[in-house]
Amino acid sequence: MVRFCPRVVVPRICVVRVPAGDAGTLETARLIGGLVREGSKDFYVRQKAIDIFRCFRVRPKDRLGEVSALFQWVRRNVRYTRDIWQVETLHTARRLLELRAGDCDDMTILLGAMLMSTGHPVRLVLAGYNPGRPHAYSHIYPEVNVRGRWIALDSTLPHPMGWQPRALWRRVYEIAKEELKCSHKIPGRGSSTTFRTNPTNSPAATDSHRSRR
Repeated sequence: MVRFCPRVVVPRICVVRVPAGDAGTLETARLIGGLVREGSKDFYVRQKAIDIFRCFRVRPKDRLGEVSALFQWVRRNVRYTRDIWQVETLHTARRLLELRAGDCDDMTILLGAMLMSTGHPVRLVLAGYNPGRPHAYSHIYPEVNVRGRWIALDSTLPHPMGWQPRALWRRVYEIAKEELKCSHKIPGRGSSTTFRTNPTNSPAATDSHRSRR
């Protein structure tokens, strides 16, 4: 388990102005990608991911088992909580490990950062549901590449690894070293792919400070 300093620490808050409408959504996605990349270089985030692997008894070089362990931990231990009223709120991965609460943006940041910190390629997917606004996006989740296959990881809903929401529009962003690149826009679709993982990745292997939705 990651141990933080017991003293009271005032979170560092950064206010960023983004454009209104769709342009603001894309700028927010860029900021999320930056926080994922930043979090992946944070020693505490990497240490927490390694602790989760040990807790779930994931064997070395079991890539799918590592992904499954991190996905399950975030889904069980981070409470879905909406942003501050009328304020798009993003948290760093380290702050999420302390707060244990956030929305799809925050869960994407934490899960993506822990995955990248342990060697897993990650990209972001924006999803839109409004038929009257093509490519207007209101949801985000990460995808991870395991042996050449991209796997959706939406931890905001009680669905298995590989499930995708039935969105009308999707936009895929690749997290590059210094920027967020738009890869392509595609019509939405849903899926329900099941992945078999090591049976030792059981519900019993959870953090002691577990929070429920």
